[in-house]
Amino acid sequence: MTSETPANTDTRPGAGDIPQPIWLFALGAVMIALGILALSFPLVSTLAVELTIGILLAIAGIATLVHAFWDKEWTGFIWQILIGAVYLLGAAVFFLDPLGVTLALTIYLGVVFFVDGVFLIVMGMRARQTPRWGWFVLSGLASIVLSLYVFFGIPTGASLVLLGVLLGVNFVFVGATLLAFGFGIRDIMKSEN
Repeated sequence: MTSETPANTDTRPGAGDIPQPIWLFALGAVMIALGILALSFPLVSTLAVELTIGILLAIAGIATLVHAFWDKEWTGFIWQILIGAVYLLGAAVFFLDPLGVTLALTIYLGVVFFVDGVFLIVMGMRARQTPRWGWFVLSGLASIVLSLYVFFGIPTGASLVLLGVLLGVNFVFVGATLLAFGFGIRDIMKSEN
């Protein structure tokens, strides 16, 4: 019986899980570039997000229908057919009226921000006896201001690109995080050599 020595003898927690900085730099740069691209063309990015959702709904609908017909004896057969049809109908709406879907999602987002803001303000006012209760009120006011931006931006089309802008901002932040993490890993590796 022979014993093999593992290549990585470092026993620190997570030591074998350290990624190579070069790949973090590469992925970070790609994510930042995609984020800048999404921010440069926010309507295209918004429509790309919607197209992706439409494709996912179509795949889910087809898979659900295939399952339903594959297992016809199951008592949930008719429900599977209905669920698959709803998914396919949703996909059709995304494909046939992408700007209408953009408008609907934008209005929905504005409503969510407004309701969130009102609830946060109420929660903050009810928690006035606790330290830092004002942060809830401040956060609620920020949510309401954001909802007003969404609602007042609809006629000009400014808020219709919100999904694309959010996607772009997210990609840039993820890319920057990966770059920062890569530099941190590189510094650790340098200090150990």
